[in-house]
Amino acid sequence: MKVAPMPEQTPETPTRSEDAQVLPLLALTTGVVFPNMVVTLALETDDAKRAATAAQDGDGLVLLVPRVAQRYARVGTVARIESSGELPGGPPALVLRGLHRAVVGVGIPGTGDGLWVEIDRVPDPEPTERGHELAREYRAVVSAIAEHIGAVRLTEALRGVSDPGALADTAGWWPDLDLERKLELLETTDVEARLERVVAWAREALGEME
Repeated sequence: MKVAPMPEQTPETPTRSEDAQVLPLLALTTGVVFPNMVVTLALETDDAKRAATAAQDGDGLVLLVPRVAQRYARVGTVARIESSGELPGGPPALVLRGLHRAVVGVGIPGTGDGLWVEIDRVPDPEPTERGHELAREYRAVVSAIAEHIGAVRLTEALRGVSDPGALADTAGWWPDLDLERKLELLETTDVEARLERVVAWAREALGEME
């Protein structure tokens, strides 16, 4: 599988609190999973299978962390296993729902196999007026993009997302957004900074279309 380089920009990483949680880590060698995403993930390596087993033997939670340039990203997504099974003619797979960001801490011994790490949850704070303003701007630019490409469903999908932080994360679904930018978005824990990035990227895409 391809391994992408770390983004040149280093977004802020919050300090870890004393009540860190411990979860099995499942490395992502391609792609990035964001909070509120529901994805089907094939378990193609022994490490991935061990992480899945450890999560299923526990509370069904696993930390999804992109592995880039032979090391793990600083921020991952805590996900819940919704179901498990096998892909047609392929490897076992999980259906996962992203819940929230978490800072990746140190590896520690856990129950069962797999790599266990301490994590510190990164909650999105209450939106500020600036956050709501950026969210409105993002909606407007994405609506203009949708008109250009005839993607009415894109605008409709954004209507169902009211939280500014979650709205910024919808950029993770963009097929044309490269992996480096997705990693940058995941590691940007400040909501307003996250929105500023996706607004800039959306305006850039709209400018190219026009």
